[in-house]
Amino acid sequence: MAFIKNLTEKLLANEFRPIANFYDSRNIGDDTEYLGFARQIGSITYGVVIINADKKYDYKGFYKDVTSFFSRLEKVILLGIFVSAQPSHELVCFCENDIEDYQARFISIKWIADTNANELTVKGSQPDELLNIHKLVRASFGNGYSPGSDIGVLSKKQSEIRESYIKSRKFPVTLALIIINGVILMAMELSGGSNNTDVLLRFGALEHRLIFGDLQIYRIFTHMFLHIGLMHYMANSLSLYILGSRVERYYGSIKMLCIYLISGISCGILSGLLSHSVSAGASGAIFGLMAAVFMYTKVTGRSMDGFDNYIIVLFAIIGIGSGMLMTNIDNIGHIGGFIGGLVISRLLLTGDKNE
Repeated sequence: MAFIKNLTEKLLANEFRPIANFYDSRNIGDDTEYLGFARQIGSITYGVVIINADKKYDYKGFYKDVTSFFSRLEKVILLGIFVSAQPSHELVCFCENDIEDYQARFISIKWIADTNANELTVKGSQPDELLNIHKLVRASFGNGYSPGSDIGVLSKKQSEIRESYIKSRKFPVTLALIIINGVILMAMELSGGSNNTDVLLRFGALEHRLIFGDLQIYRIFTHMFLHIGLMHYMANSLSLYILGSRVERYYGSIKMLCIYLISGISCGILSGLLSHSVSAGASGAIFGLMAAVFMYTKVTGRSMDGFDNYIIVLFAIIGIGSGMLMTNIDNIGHIGGFIGGLVISRLLLTGDKNE
């Protein structure tokens, strides 16, 4: 039926992947009995199984097999969507579900998609919203016949659409920033050592009195290209490569550079205002790139080469938390960079919302 094909296309567009051998036929259409999808978000596996209750005679037994399959995984939220033109009393009773422990390792949710009334029915004390799937279900209702399509063809179509979101196939700005930082580090080492405070200040490190007393405002810009020692440079270069390459691919090279520089400047302003220590490094700008990944995944609903907003929140917590436990870490600057990254990336994403 048109509903199942519509919902299949929408789930694929929202990065749910079809489970191999989890569909009765590769041709998704009026006669489809069932098909399953999965998506990993953070530590949770989200499973969605569409079951045509009008075609699948033993839908209860089949759903039991489905729950057995998914319950082997570590942390699962399974959503069964039972599709029917005239939901029977038996189906309604079967889908009535009371969830007592929302922290359980395995959670099963059952919805009914009434294709005659074009309604989503949820019975019992279970959520009627999950990610944005409830919106996808409601948007999939519609009358009329829809020709079937091979699930492989549908998957390829969505892959091509996702490819179209990539703005840059390469990441020259990311590599250039890593090289520039490395050249400056070498110059500092030759000038007396990057761990030397006088050298750091001479090359433009942050220092409250020099910025606001002597009005050396340029330091809120220059500090992001300096590093204190080789390990500091290597750690930041790795983070810059991982995050910068993704931001550059999906925002484009010019926008990535804007995010990096504005985040670094935001870091310099907040650190210069609130901290009285000498500080330098690309960390604030990198936290801004982290914020850009978060904002992209939040606004568009799409992941960024395996990164989603849950992973970025985890990275941010680890980054800020470790900064609290370690000495000589400019957490104030990190927070400033993250805030700057959130603001500028949101402005740059205007018009890119995944409707």
